[in-house]
Amino acid sequence: MAHKIDNSKGFNAFVSFAAPAWHGLGTVLNNPVSTADALGQGGLNYDVLKLPNIHYLPNGEELISEDSFFTVRTDVNKVLGSRLGKDYEVMQNIDALNVVDEILQAGTATIETAGAIDEGRKVFICLKVAKDIIVGSDDAVKQFVLIATSHDGSLSITAMPTNVRVVCNNTLTAALKGAQDKIKIRHTSNAAARLSEAAKILKLMGNNTAANEDNYNEMAANIISKEQMFNYFGNVFCTPQEIKEIQTGTKAKEVLSSRKQNILAEVLNFANRGQGQAIAMKGSDHTMWSAYNAVTGYITRKKYSSSSDRANSLLFGSAADTIETAGVLALNPSKIQPLHRVNFGGLNLN
Repeated sequence: MAHKIDNSKGFNAFVSFAAPAWHGLGTVLNNPVSTADALGQGGLNYDVLKLPNIHYLPNGEELISEDSFFTVRTDVNKVLGSRLGKDYEVMQNIDALNVVDEILQAGTATIETAGAIDEGRKVFICLKVAKDIIVGSDDAVKQFVLIATSHDGSLSITAMPTNVRVVCNNTLTAALKGAQDKIKIRHTSNAAARLSEAAKILKLMGNNTAANEDNYNEMAANIISKEQMFNYFGNVFCTPQEIKEIQTGTKAKEVLSSRKQNILAEVLNFANRGQGQAIAMKGSDHTMWSAYNAVTGYITRKKYSSSSDRANSLLFGSAADTIETAGVLALNPSKIQPLHRVNFGGLNLN
């Protein structure tokens, strides 16, 4: 199975604190991860250059481009991006770590994981926020901030909050009331500027922890029936057209693919028997918090075609979009369209 954790230098470019990642690769440290560990054992100690593309004309002449550039990883001489404009700026991995150092010194976060994927085209550092969110009386939700960038032009250096370790998917923060989704980090090596960028990230952490605590507790206070929970799952995973057809009375088996039916069945199973669901529920009653946890639990634990596919989907793709939709609906239940429970024959709500 392809994982695309970078192995350009003969070792897996990934380091984590205390516990291994889902792919089982890289180095696990029992001592807190330092920026030196992230650079060395996390495989981030390489430089990237931006150079002009060369065009070969029909007469054999070489023309050095003034507006078309590529990036190359100098330690292994690999081209990372080839269609870059003249305004593209390289952000070296060490510059991102300089900002992280300022955050570590503030004592409000520690490095949980760091690594490179896709031959070093993307790199990430995941910071664990010291303060957990408490939902209800005893449901602790750990908070992380992902700092990620790319060297192929696909992603500028970005900091985004999340509550999933290691991969650090961009969950629902853009949709949560009062929470901020992500911030862009400027490329700078100046000490004062680094402090300014670090302060922005620290503010992001604090604001989102406070906002998410309110949001998650709002979800937890909303007790829902099994039918309301099923309507919620249907709105999260079904397309508008599928929802419309089911509302007209057509049975789900005639509307949904076998794969979509299996997804809904697995989410329902997680809602009733998944890890942590007993804490998220109120006694035997489901809440919007337990329903939302069922969605995120299913998505983060389901099988992907590869570790790379998992990372990209949770970070930037369809999985992140689905979790965001789940967050919007969990906090705005009036937007959930009712479905006909009778038309979902074969799916166990119990």
